[in-house]
This record gives sequence, structure tokens and C-alpha cells, in this order.
Amino acid sequence: MSETTLTGGPAAADGAEGGPRREDPADGIGRRVAAFRAERGIRVSDLARHVGVSASLVSQIERGQSRPSVSTLFAIAEALEVPVDAFFRETATTPPTAGEDEPSAAASAAEARYVVRRAERPAIDIESGVRWERLTPSPLKNIEFLELVYGPGAESNSTLYRHMGEEMILVLSGELDIYLGFEKFHLSEGDSMHFSSMQPHRYVNPTSATTRAVTTILHDGDWYASPAAGR
Repeated sequence: MSETTLTGGPAAADGAEGGPRREDPADGIGRRVAAFRAERGIRVSDLARHVGVSASLVSQIERGQSRPSVSTLFAIAEALEVPVDAFFRETATTPPTAGEDEPSAAASAAEARYVVRRAERPAIDIESGVRWERLTPSPLKNIEFLELVYGPGAESNSTLYRHMGEEMILVLSGELDIYLGFEKFHLSEGDSMHFSSMQPHRYVNPTSATTRAVTTILHDGDWYASPAAGR
């Protein structure tokens, strides 16, 4: 499986098309992986063995020196018994612009509970050209609701992978090839698909334009996101 090693600096510039600003993985995925692992008393070597990668790779991910592939991220989430979106960074709330009234405390609390503004979506950059944005205000038990952004030629993984759950996806713009076992399905804008995530699969953007899609992943089990992970 492919992993991206970082040589320093931000993962990327501001997100395209009004998306949230990307961050250095050292402040995101790795810090949360380390927090969840420590909370559960799991050693780096034990987590690496469960995931099927080297202990040095886990250490690099935790230190923000390497960004995991999609398959590795799912394997880490399953090993730590948390949803993948437990690794998402939170985006700071955008302050009101000049001339706008600040919302009341009650209104702000209600909005924070129910609404996610586009510029404030929690997000993670996984590998070069792939970004996930969470569409719910906080992680939910047994379900993930995400927007996927695949840059030109980007892919979820270099090989097929599988994980727990049921997956549903709708292409909002662009095109996406979904490899499911030995079959390939080409989806265009407005096309949707459903499959068991336990079937080996991967996503590929075969075009020179950005692809956006919305996905819902249903999980078995009682997964949660712990406050101890720095959320």
C-alpha cells in the first residue's frame, strides 16, 4: 500500500472551490491517532501489527512525517475502534464580516449542534490530491456522512482494500471509477452506487478535472469519538 512521506510545510494550499483550508498533518491525523492509541494503552508495535504495517510507519504517521493511505487509515480506525471521521480536524468558526450582527449565544449553540457551514467543515487530507470533508457537526455512531474531493488522477489507494461497513456514493461533479473486486464501474455526475465495504474496492479519478462526491458509510458496532483525542 502506498503512503506519502512529508518533507515539511503544509499539505497543500487553501482548498479549491471554497473548501476549507488544509492543514499540516502533524496537527491533524497523527496527533489524533496517537491520542486514541495512548487512551487505549496500545503500544505502537501492537497497533502496527494489527494494521499490517511497520512500527516505524505508525510512528511517522503519529509525528506527522507520513500521511496514511485510505486503506491504512481505515485499518487504524478499526484497530482503535473509532470511526474514520474521529481523525478529522475541526475548522475554526469564521467570524462575522464587518456590518454583520454577531449571533446570540443560544443561536450559536443551536447552529453548532445542527449546521455545518461549507467553509467550516471538519476535513482531512489523506494522500496527495484526496480530501475528505465531514458533513455533520460532530462524529456520529455507526455512520459517516462525507464529501470526497479527488484531484486530477487521484486515487484512494494503489491496491484494492476493504473495511467494515456499507458504502453509498453519489457523484456531484466530475467522474469516478470504482473498482469492486474484478469489476470496474464508471460513474459520472448524478450517478450513484451502493456496495458492501467488505468487498475489495478502490476509487480513482480518471480525468484531468476535480471530482466531488458525497458518501455515506454505515458501520456495525458502537464506535465513538473520544474527547481525549483532542477534538
